Amino acid sequence: MMKTRNKIYIAFILLVFVAGCKKEAFVEANLSPSTVYEVTPGDQFLAAASGSQDDFEHYYDIYRSLNYWMQYATQGGLTGNSLNFTNPGNSNYTYGKIFNERVGTSLAYGIKIIDDISTAKKTKHVHQKAILEIFKAYYAFYVSDINGSIPYAQAFQGRYGGILAPEYDAQQTLFNTLDGEIKNAVTTLKASQPVTQNMLGTNDPFFGTAANQVTAWVKTGNALRLKIGMRLMKRDVAKLTTIANEVIADPVQMANIDDSWALYTGPSYADGTGNYNPATFLAAKPVVDFMVAKTDPRLRIFYRPNTAGLYVGSFPNPDESRLPANQPLYATAGNISELQHRLFTPNYNEGSGVGTGDGFFPILTYAEYCFLRADLIARNIVTGGGTAKEWYDKAVRASIEYYSKRAVAAKVEPFTPVTAAEITAYLAMPGVVFDPAKATEQIAVQAYLDFFRQPSEAWAWWKRTGFPNTTSVLPWANLTSNGAALRLPRRASIGVLPTTSLNYENQQEAIQAMAADPGFGSGPNDAFGRVWWDKQ
Repeated sequence: MMKTRNKIYIAFILLVFVAGCKKEAFVEANLSPSTVYEVTPGDQFLAAASGSQDDFEHYYDIYRSLNYWMQYATQGGLTGNSLNFTNPGNSNYTYGKIFNERVGTSLAYGIKIIDDISTAKKTKHVHQKAILEIFKAYYAFYVSDINGSIPYAQAFQGRYGGILAPEYDAQQTLFNTLDGEIKNAVTTLKASQPVTQNMLGTNDPFFGTAANQVTAWVKTGNALRLKIGMRLMKRDVAKLTTIANEVIADPVQMANIDDSWALYTGPSYADGTGNYNPATFLAAKPVVDFMVAKTDPRLRIFYRPNTAGLYVGSFPNPDESRLPANQPLYATAGNISELQHRLFTPNYNEGSGVGTGDGFFPILTYAEYCFLRADLIARNIVTGGGTAKEWYDKAVRASIEYYSKRAVAAKVEPFTPVTAAEITAYLAMPGVVFDPAKATEQIAVQAYLDFFRQPSEAWAWWKRTGFPNTTSVLPWANLTSNGAALRLPRRASIGVLPTTSLNYENQQEAIQAMAADPGFGSGPNDAFGRVWWDKQ
């Protein structure tokens, strides 16, 4: 049953309109997008940021789909995962975030405000516009990543008297468009401006407190180009190579965990009593067993010990969990480890009462950037700038340091911060210590662990690399239901518009174009098919 939707707030969110505005000014601001003082680009950026982590998406797409599919967690109850748990069911709330809610429309509105103001004022908002464009490009990529073709070039124009039925951009075209937009935005941010810029300041919850907000967004834009470019690995390695070498040639790059792009929130943003509630989800055995065996310091960050003080995982395979020999594990609450509650929702009520720590939602971290660099070198797509081992070690170290820092901020209890010695020891463990013969596998497996709070990206890496799998250094469980093999979805199930929709014909045309690729599957609802970049 669908849970009641929670209102989501950020402690630092500002009012969209200046306090004390008269009714007349309110009306004028809505009728004239050029009125920067009442409705600012910064307000729109903050609205998009605050709405970017949707509780329905977390409830359905992440907690009850991807966390199970990626074997980070299993369902609770007497038998763990249900027999049909890989069916996508009620998911793909990702799609609505850019078109039906605040994210895409707010960012487009912020850009529109800047485009419509006078030339004299516009010169003060050049950097703001570039940052808005990077964020907007990311969300278009994020939505297209699992949906394929989406409206973009002609989208977001209806409220301004523009196109009401935007055409769909094919994914291969869209990815090129987005790369160009991000590249241009980075170039703009690096260029000297003739006038002092009006910056986002605290309207930017990602880097608002950074000493140099512009530089932070240049680093993010460069890393984002690598992230999107890597999706081309199975389709256009020449284009990927060009993008990667362009990006790496820029000296302004992410350099430490504080460069990570993430949404940082107060304790009540992801309220532990509603759709963000992480309780009842059981730790999955493959991850727990690997982390225990390798003494991974993130174990105490990701999961809670059971009532006996041990880390014990649940069987992801429905058939295996139902074996008589394994049933006692599920018979008593507390036998199996659970997700670390406050890492997901810091106001969770436990030991010391309601938590008061900070929440976080990673988007593109320094650790992920390092894993991308390692993977590019291991595949000989780029050369120079370090070895695959060097970037792999940096990535693992950054992942552990970042999660330790976030666990402290979230006030996970009890928790002892990870030491440098622990990380060094972990990097020397068999199966973790870098092996050139298994470079791409090890990079993918460690990236998978790093994506514990980003299962959508773990899903993407699994589709791109094939890791983890049942024989990898971190072996996944073989999934069966009543003896039959279970498949994992590879894309979103696309909701077909009603024939009365203004955009019905455009969507049908896009679906037909995607269906021309045999990998697309049996139809728009076939989540076991593939989008363009996920070439079979």
